[in-house]
Amino acid sequence: MSTVPTSNQVPKEPARRRVWILGELRLRGTSLRRLAAEHGVSQQAMSHALIASSSHLEAVIAEAIGLTAQQLFPERFDEQGNRLSWTREQQRITRQFGRNVEEGRAA
Repeated sequence: MSTVPTSNQVPKEPARRRVWILGELRLRGTSLRRLAAEHGVSQQAMSHALIASSSHLEAVIAEAIGLTAQQLFPERFDEQGNRLSWTREQQRITRQFGRNVEEGRAA
């Protein structure tokens, strides 16, 4: 049996794919934590790449499994292989008031 998976073995459903990826990494003697440490990012950032688009980290995960990012995350690419760009809404609340230092109220 070959240790390199084919793209038709990758689950289509994202939740199943995440579990499958973790299993494939374990079979290869690595983990998201180890990949994160090797590439100088947090484990949370690496885990988030399984959920949301991150071109650099997707490539790291795919390479560790022996696939391309396009094979591993096909819904993130169009038919020509170009990355689909998704925009996210602003996640944080911006300040409506100035800072106390700028207003001269700082002690």
